[in-house]
Amino acid sequence: QEKVDDDLDYPVNKLDMKSEFREIKLNPRDFNPLYGNVGRLENLSVVVKNHMSVWVSTVKENTPTSIEWEVVIPIAASYNFTASTASAGTAYTLKCNGKVVNTIVENEMGFEILDFGDLSLEKGKCTIRLEMDKASAKQRFSHVTVTEKKYLQAAQHRAYKEKEQPQWFKNAGYGLMFQWTNRATPPAGPIKEWEQKVNDFKLDAFLELVDLSGAKYVLWSVTWGKQYISAPIKSLDRMIAGRTTKRDLLGEMADALHKRGVKLLFYYHYGYDCGHSIDKDWMKACGGYRTDKTFLFENWMKIVSEVGDRYGEKLHGWWFDGGERYHNCHFDGSPADEGILTAPFEKMTQAARAGNPKRIVSYNSFYKPRLTDFQDYYGGEGGRKFNAEDLENGVFHSGRRKGLQAHGCFPFDGRWGRIRMNEMIPKPKLSLDELEQIVIAAKKNKTPISMDLEMYEDGTVSPQSLSLLKELNSKVN
Repeated sequence: QEKVDDDLDYPVNKLDMKSEFREIKLNPRDFNPLYGNVGRLENLSVVVKNHMSVWVSTVKENTPTSIEWEVVIPIAASYNFTASTASAGTAYTLKCNGKVVNTIVENEMGFEILDFGDLSLEKGKCTIRLEMDKASAKQRFSHVTVTEKKYLQAAQHRAYKEKEQPQWFKNAGYGLMFQWTNRATPPAGPIKEWEQKVNDFKLDAFLELVDLSGAKYVLWSVTWGKQYISAPIKSLDRMIAGRTTKRDLLGEMADALHKRGVKLLFYYHYGYDCGHSIDKDWMKACGGYRTDKTFLFENWMKIVSEVGDRYGEKLHGWWFDGGERYHNCHFDGSPADEGILTAPFEKMTQAARAGNPKRIVSYNSFYKPRLTDFQDYYGGEGGRKFNAEDLENGVFHSGRRKGLQAHGCFPFDGRWGRIRMNEMIPKPKLSLDELEQIVIAAKKNKTPISMDLEMYEDGTVSPQSLSLLKELNSKVN
């Protein structure tokens, strides 16, 4: 059973994220996610979770509940309709200009993907309406996706051909994850300036930890919250000054791990405002505050592709956080009739593979369904174990994560990253026996697990955590 540590991040926030209702022009050469926050709501309110996931939930039980979107159909064609929902027992009826597309009764409580099928639509204006019967207090709806059928089939074919799910990842068992950035703190005292922090990082201590742990890969944060990279990345320098370093710590790490046969993956957070970090100067520079997010993702691709080219075949994967902020370009309440509806995932994944076409890619969707077919593995935030019957050779064969290589990640000792001041790293959360069972299942089911360790500013970790990892290594390797 997958376990999610739902209390480890930040609480549910009911925010005024409702966009002004506008007429939306659909793109026949892309997926068109219509989120609740850009629709006309009846008996629904917008809810934001952890600054990276948005849905609408019921205001009153047993009350007529619906969402409408006014859209413009650019070409007459057959269109496919799906919806992401989480409402056991609710009947969903989808209509276009009053014509019923389909009615589906949802059986599961967790977010799932409902396939309403296809409908031939004429060119011109169309009202898409989703009605929800027997709405309860636990009613949750994310979005309807409308996609021109021929484009959908071609895109899915390309995504399938380009998917990378290597055996080394399936067989890894476990790896180590770190969210060490400019905000990493020492046990006591002030934080060093970014350049000095990187210069003083104890790479030898880090490599000794990797060796002793028995980990087969490292998932390392290039950024987290704020846009600071521990390498001389020119594309970032051109956007904003003072965010890179002369020392190429990422390169030194890549070289050293490569010599050891340990794979390296990078975690990347593009810098959107969230509960633990706000970087306004960066967001203004990269286009993150613009209504049209095209410029933002062009800059994203410049940075990610430069990093990929720089480290080539020594970089084996990416884990992109905040996937829904990519998927819903109007998460911030900007008007949905301006700019793109969703990120160019196919182009972004191609950029992420610059320098290594075999690189694996994930867009973290938290506990929601996969957001794009142009990814290889499940982000797995909070996940420790998965049901073997849901998998075939480590890949989900059905449900909300269908087609993705299973993967989980969870905090090993403290929280996701060490940003608290004047505190020691807490003791490990799990016992040796518990960790051993998790790793045994991961190896058996081919579902790698990334264990996130808090790390001090100098690159060292808690002695208790290191000791437990050494014991785990002796048990499972």
